[in-house]
Amino acid sequence: MTTTWDLTFLYKGYDDPQIDLDLEKADQMAEDIAKYRGKLSSLSSSEFASFLKQHEEIGNFLVQCGSYGSLLFSQETTNDNFKAVFAKVQQKNVAIGNKLIWINLEINKMEPEVFSKFLNDPQLKNYHHYLEVLRLREPYQLTEPVEQVLNQKALIGSSAWVKFYEEFTADFKFEVEIDGEKKTLSQGEMRPLFRDPNSTTRENVFKAYYQKHVDNSIAISHCFNNIWKDHGQNVDLRKYPSTMTIAHIRNQTDEKIVEKMMDVVKKNYTLVQEYYKAKAKLMGQGTAIKGSDLYAPITKVTKYSWKEAEEAVMSAFNEFDPEIGTMGQRLFDENLIDSEIRKGKRTGAFCAGITPALKPVIHMSFDGTSDGVATLAHEMGHALHDMFAARKQTLFNYHPPLVVAETASVFSEQILISKLLKTMTDEEGKLTLLVNQLEDAIGTISRQTMYIYFEKECHLKGATKTLSFQEMSDIWDKYVKEAYGDSVNFLPEQSANWASIPHFLFIRYYCYAYSFGMLFVLGLYQKYLEEGNPFIPKLKRILEAGGSQFPVDLAASVGLDIRTEEFWQAGFDYLHGLLAEFKEIVEKRS
Repeated sequence: MTTTWDLTFLYKGYDDPQIDLDLEKADQMAEDIAKYRGKLSSLSSSEFASFLKQHEEIGNFLVQCGSYGSLLFSQETTNDNFKAVFAKVQQKNVAIGNKLIWINLEINKMEPEVFSKFLNDPQLKNYHHYLEVLRLREPYQLTEPVEQVLNQKALIGSSAWVKFYEEFTADFKFEVEIDGEKKTLSQGEMRPLFRDPNSTTRENVFKAYYQKHVDNSIAISHCFNNIWKDHGQNVDLRKYPSTMTIAHIRNQTDEKIVEKMMDVVKKNYTLVQEYYKAKAKLMGQGTAIKGSDLYAPITKVTKYSWKEAEEAVMSAFNEFDPEIGTMGQRLFDENLIDSEIRKGKRTGAFCAGITPALKPVIHMSFDGTSDGVATLAHEMGHALHDMFAARKQTLFNYHPPLVVAETASVFSEQILISKLLKTMTDEEGKLTLLVNQLEDAIGTISRQTMYIYFEKECHLKGATKTLSFQEMSDIWDKYVKEAYGDSVNFLPEQSANWASIPHFLFIRYYCYAYSFGMLFVLGLYQKYLEEGNPFIPKLKRILEAGGSQFPVDLAASVGLDIRTEEFWQAGFDYLHGLLAEFKEIVEKRS
């Protein structure tokens, strides 16, 4: 039996009057704080610290209200009451946000000596990193009226197209034949069938799933084209050096590090191609696997109950570290996980770390597969990261940048896999785990990097012209071919795969954070294997840092240098070792 979350620690329900009271309080505080306008440079360090605390308090109210609306909408995208709350908090967040835009602009216009005075004062130690990151945006900020217009425009611009896409696709109904019977399935019911043991079912599901996106190409094309154009306008207005600049600022890294990481991933596309050729051989398909068999199970599929999934993850966590086990158990005991499959529920999985004072919650649709168990461990890792960060960070330093936000989540998956490998005595079980690890790595590293190349070309072309659905599919096919080579015979319908990936709409160049994050964690995990238990306190310190340090400094704190090609290649060396084990088993069975 799966679970639904209890959000009453936020508000009693969608009609709780406290939502409006909190929004009104935040609005009034935004009015009151305006008395400092034009005076920030003349404040003493203690006065400036007090001002930032007030600014942060407003943010706590806005994040709590905004998160609640978003969580309700994710819970049931077709519920009119939930949609109304989500729209209300979005609009109010933008309105209040516009009253606060002057703050970042004024801080970034401070004279260097004034800014340095605040930056180096011990009284502002908590805000040191926040101020440094804020300053990264200084060359690209616009005047206050323009910033306010852009902020307001997003409600009926990019944000509106994202919301429409979510609502529109979440309501898709798929007609598919399974075991000779025509069925009508939701998104949440379709995706687990990508791994169905029956090859005919898998092919039928893949064709129906992607054909549905082709059938709705007009609406979907509009969503994507408006995102490409909106971002293109922002790049021009802010004079970003490239379409990826904002992502590098957001991720607190730089172009050289990301390019080095992506180059190493590209050099190791051979991992993808060799793996799928070996899988094709194991499945009796020659040297190229059918596109609908990308995630095909090659051993007997083990189905897990929700209770069994909980026990598997908690056993691994408790064995790794009792404190981490205790913290993880809270998520179950306090009903902080929504794992039920429902019509109208947003697809995918995520963990929402709201504010340091509030509990994180997990959204997922548990399908009973081993992949579902791994997803549970992954999202629980995010929640653990939030809990550790809440110990030492305030709102402005709470959330780590995306590139290291996957640290605890991927590490948690590694903990789970390590535990399972210890208990596996048969070759069949080992084969299952190798397949899971390799396919997860391919999906998280190689495939996500491929997404970035696709997105980059679409942004460059889509900024100045409207791309047809077919043109975007052709761009997709080009980069798929580059990554997979001749190791996969994709179905024609899979050319529309890009249209089913919401990350392209939510946040620009979001996906390289997955590649970066997993390779970063593989580096940390190798350190753990070298050092053993003495490494665990170091890991906890990284998690407690939240968003208070740059990724390059987090890595350096455990003796790793992410500026080198060797760092990124080390992760692939580990994966190539797993691939060698997999190929050895394949050869024995051939």
